[in-house]
Amino acid sequence: MLRKPITKKLAAIALLSLISCGGTGPKTPEPTALKEETIETSAAEKAAVPENAENVIIDPSFEEGGKDWNIWGGSKVSDVARSGKAGLTIRNEKIEWSGAEQVIVAPEGATLVTLSGWIKTDSVVQGSQSWENARISIEFHDELGKLIGGYPPVAGQTTGTTDWTHYTRDYNMSSATKTIKVQVALGNALGTAHFDDITLTIRNKDGELLKAGRLSGIMDEGEWYALDKKTSTTGSHYVDWSSLLDAPAGKHGFLTVKDGNLVFENGTPARFWGTNMVAKNCFASDAAIDSTVSRLAKMGVNMLRMHHLDAPWTTPNIFGNTEKTTGTRAFSKESMRQLDYFIYRAKQKGIYIFLDLLVHRDFTEADGIVNRPPDLGGKQVGFFSEKIIELQKEFNENLLNHVNQFTGVAYKDEPAIAMSGIINESTIFSAFSSDILTPPYREELTKLWEKSEFSDSAKKKLAVFSLDWANDRPKLRLASEGDAHESIKFLSSLETAYFKNMEQHLRKTGARYPLLGSNMPLPLLATLHNNSVLDVIMSNEYWDHPQVWKINNDWDNMLTAPFNNRSQLRNPKASFIQSKSYFRVAGKPFVITEWNHCYPNEYVLEGVPLMAAYAALQGWNGVLQFEFNEHAHDHHALGHGRLRSYTLAVQPEDVAHWVMAAPLFHRGDVKAAPGLIVEGISKEQYENIPNYSDMLEANYHLPFITRVAKSFDGESKGDINEYAKYFSADSGIIRSETNELLLNSKQGYMRIETARIQGTSGFIGGVPFDFPLFSGEISNRHASIYAVSADGADLVSSKRFYLIVTGPAKMKGQVYDPTRTQLENIGADEVLVQVVNGTINFKGGKDVQVFPLEANGTRGAAVELTEGAFDLGKERALVYEVVVGR
Repeated sequence: MLRKPITKKLAAIALLSLISCGGTGPKTPEPTALKEETIETSAAEKAAVPENAENVIIDPSFEEGGKDWNIWGGSKVSDVARSGKAGLTIRNEKIEWSGAEQVIVAPEGATLVTLSGWIKTDSVVQGSQSWENARISIEFHDELGKLIGGYPPVAGQTTGTTDWTHYTRDYNMSSATKTIKVQVALGNALGTAHFDDITLTIRNKDGELLKAGRLSGIMDEGEWYALDKKTSTTGSHYVDWSSLLDAPAGKHGFLTVKDGNLVFENGTPARFWGTNMVAKNCFASDAAIDSTVSRLAKMGVNMLRMHHLDAPWTTPNIFGNTEKTTGTRAFSKESMRQLDYFIYRAKQKGIYIFLDLLVHRDFTEADGIVNRPPDLGGKQVGFFSEKIIELQKEFNENLLNHVNQFTGVAYKDEPAIAMSGIINESTIFSAFSSDILTPPYREELTKLWEKSEFSDSAKKKLAVFSLDWANDRPKLRLASEGDAHESIKFLSSLETAYFKNMEQHLRKTGARYPLLGSNMPLPLLATLHNNSVLDVIMSNEYWDHPQVWKINNDWDNMLTAPFNNRSQLRNPKASFIQSKSYFRVAGKPFVITEWNHCYPNEYVLEGVPLMAAYAALQGWNGVLQFEFNEHAHDHHALGHGRLRSYTLAVQPEDVAHWVMAAPLFHRGDVKAAPGLIVEGISKEQYENIPNYSDMLEANYHLPFITRVAKSFDGESKGDINEYAKYFSADSGIIRSETNELLLNSKQGYMRIETARIQGTSGFIGGVPFDFPLFSGEISNRHASIYAVSADGADLVSSKRFYLIVTGPAKMKGQVYDPTRTQLENIGADEVLVQVVNGTINFKGGKDVQVFPLEANGTRGAAVELTEGAFDLGKERALVYEVVVGR
């Protein structure tokens, strides 16, 4: 998804992190949650909690501007108050889930909570479900962030027009509860609701009032050291994996698709491990480009996605920022010169280009567009609006016909350009939260509907759709009356026709490389089906993207946004491996165009090994981490720039893990699974609501065992039961059918054991490990240790290999809030890394020498070993080079 630079505002797209990390954002409870009658008690019927009660809610009356409340959607602190001078007002003019919430840590010994508050409403119209109204609700979560016992009955809910009314409810609390979430919301209902004086009291079994607790975590533990800035420079990396790249890019001819895989024209198989360059960084200075491609090549990048070339919020952009003057129909000579140079230098290094087309373009009056689209990048409207489509074609034609002034080759004739995505993160059905079509575009779409066969001569009504976020997996739902089945078929026909139309035009223009539709990560079957008419399927994924919609989409302060702070390894059912496996279509190559395990989640170090290993197991064809952007800020070498939510260039755990991940993926150090489960999707499924399949939810272990895909011919292949032997629900252990990978979801760690890479990551503290190359034990609760062959030989016979040892990283002064789901202090100055304590013993070989590597690849003095044992706690390095006499 975008995950655009934090210097700009963008509405609602970060909702997608909910897909991957069990989000706590705007969503509706599952339908079964509120079937029992909700008790509503007015002030006259039951007294409010006494004034001297221990209310654990911070700013319960919103007098401090909503302090410690996460506020999103149509919600704001206002002067409409039941007491004092302030309250919370929520106004929905369209179907959406708007509200505010606060998370409280459950204290030890808590058994009973009482939630109460006041609601006043004005013309609130209930949504399509009984729980979609003005409401005060509560949720109880365990230490993994999982909901305990489903959604409890609300403390109060109402519709219509009502005066201030008090609602209260008591709840028994499980001893497994670690956090309590209180939410006030106007959920998928129209109208206005006011909230005030929200109270939550917590008692023990003796009825005594308790204060809120405070969680501790891995960032509070251990010893820390600052990364050495002196040896960290742009253009450098711990090791040099450029030999894995087959330079120059394009030497094997254009990329093609054959038998569901990517192959160059001369028959050479293709596989891509890479990253994204975003916005102004695509037009960097020559010196910046030179150092960037040098570092990327050393890291093992063989594909670079040029993303957000057209965004109006970056300077420069491809148009020279002429949106408000001459429009967006001509390219800036200066910008194109730098883009040319980037492509030219990347080609020399063996780095292929993924060239994005429509991403965030601002279609304006200067372009002949009277009614501006409701969002940048032509979201929704780009699929059917004739004028917007014509402008897309013009852009694409101009871009592909452009001749690179350094290579002398037009982009359409450049085999180093391997792919293009037609429209970024978009579908005709909905935006990330709901339908966003403005009246002029709704009218244009309706006219197309009335002329279509699906409307039955305009007798049937075109439905409007939104998303139901229950259970963190968005499903399609009706947002207005209409014929859902015929409407889905109609919208699918437009979306499919758009893809075919754009493909035909690009081919006519001269594009010879594979074309991809949209990487919209909503799991809508119709959208996936429609994208499958093109060459390659693509998708995006983020684990724990900061929830910027809860801070009014303030991207400048994204690091202050709340997040879920969950471990993927302890939540495989929600992990990005399980989530992305949903999007694989049988017979089609699959590329992940954006992914990240986002900081300040405490478990960042899980991301790279998890993605690399299981993407290889699945046989995915390309994996591009978001984002690199070495020169997006003043300093982007390790230790110089501050940690950011998804900037690879400065994240110590990620950069270190690329030392093992790049060869793992390029060399095939982890084998693809031989098996394949194909889920047949029927027309009944992709032409109706909810437009979703729960097969992988019910069998979440499958992607960690064997390959999975979907087929739209309705025919399933493979026997799921054959893979039951690789999974134990009791122990949480899942083994790949290749026996190279193991995931223990109960303890929260993974292991890789192949000929050329061995190691473990996650909650490995106190868990002894024993691999063919080395054995040992680490005391840090959460850490990572991997060995990878440097000379290409099997590790047991390798004379040189790299050892990656890392704990978590943070900023100096960084402080989490009591729930560890938001930063109280984002920190500054220095990047700190946790010292890893433990001992490893190398097996076999003689005269073992271990050299710590600086961030620029410089060797340090040899580490002193004691009878072959390496005391990790004495060193301050993330990567080591190990030389063995054999």
